[in-house]
Amino acid sequence: MEELPITKNMIKTVYLAKPRGFCAGVNRAVASVEAALKHFGSPLYVRHQIVHNHHVVADFEKRGVVFVEELVQVPSGCRVIISAHGAGPKVYKEALKRQLHVIDATCPLVTKVHTEVKQAVQNGYFVLYIGHRGHPETEGVLGEVPTDMITLLETKDDAKQVAPLQTEKLIVLSQTTLSFDDTQEIMTVLENRFPNLTKPSAADICYATQNRQKAVKALTEKTPVILVIGSKESSNSNRLKDVASAAGAYAYLIDDISELHPQWLESTSSVGITAGASVPEYVITQAVNYFTNQGAAVEEINTVTEAAITFTLPKELYESA
Repeated sequence: MEELPITKNMIKTVYLAKPRGFCAGVNRAVASVEAALKHFGSPLYVRHQIVHNHHVVADFEKRGVVFVEELVQVPSGCRVIISAHGAGPKVYKEALKRQLHVIDATCPLVTKVHTEVKQAVQNGYFVLYIGHRGHPETEGVLGEVPTDMITLLETKDDAKQVAPLQTEKLIVLSQTTLSFDDTQEIMTVLENRFPNLTKPSAADICYATQNRQKAVKALTEKTPVILVIGSKESSNSNRLKDVASAAGAYAYLIDDISELHPQWLESTSSVGITAGASVPEYVITQAVNYFTNQGAAVEEINTVTEAAITFTLPKELYESA
């Protein structure tokens, strides 16, 4: 990352959100690539970005990791890691056909939703799935069941217009990187329309998504300007920006402090900093140091004491150890 030249500003206080940055699923995915590089060396292939962060991806590329969007780009017989976002059954079938050695780094919370979708359809339910079209997690979940047994809802209007094949056995599930707040409007419409609707378990919402959105709301009570560190492809980082904006703050999504525009800070003596769930801590530290090097004080705003959740590495790595 290019260091941003120090320019005089009026920032006296940096409010730093806690929790912020890496979640357990991202930790597991990144650790999986690290372990695979250690055990097998390069080249090592990963389907899609292992997590949606440019710094993480660039660091692994320098070490011989090749990121691809389609398995046809992976030479037959090679080793490939499935990203934290997961994949549908067609991907795994293609990997088997091409004799690829698969390491599955799908976040366990995502895997749980895949399982619930399949079980729901097997039990005769029609699935209403709340998510973002084109997001790899959404595409993977939609691919688990026949297209006539699941439909994607992105907006409140979608919920108003959806016409499921049957309404007696109807269940709603969602993309894990959407919080309760993100889905509330859609859920309200669905609950009013379908009395027999089975709602998702609270455990299906990613704890990191909910906690980080709560933390950014707390920042907006302290300062009018929020810097959300995260890559443009990151769903949860974009939502942090949206949440801060909805709370009345001027919110900016940046990959790192080199993207800061000094004019954003011209009318404030404080700034809030948070980061999406796929952002390495060192990138956050660089942003904080930019301000402390100019004399700013740091105050950490702790809204939630996040449990020390860890996920074990994929079994393929244990078997190869």
